[in-house]
Amino acid sequence: MKAFTFNVTIAAENLDTEVVVETLRDCTTDALPEGTLAYVKLDGIKNYSEQGYKVFRSRVFGISAKEAGDAHVSKVSIKEVVGS
Repeated sequence: MKAFTFNVTIAAENLDTEVVVETLRDCTTDALPEGTLAYVKLDGIKNYSEQGYKVFRSRVFGISAKEAGDAHVSKVSIKEVVGS
């Protein structure tokens, strides 16, 4: 017998974690061959700052701030910064 471990990450503002755990448990139980055992549990909730979430989203989901439309918009032009 082998045990296979999968890591599922769900990013949302709010979730009913009990419903998510039950849904994942039901899906794995229904989709796997008869006699297969599946164990699903909540492994934690991580709160991100706005910048931390953007980094996480980019690394895990491959969505950049530019693609998501929430990139920083500078209030100072490059000419002002460089002094040209």
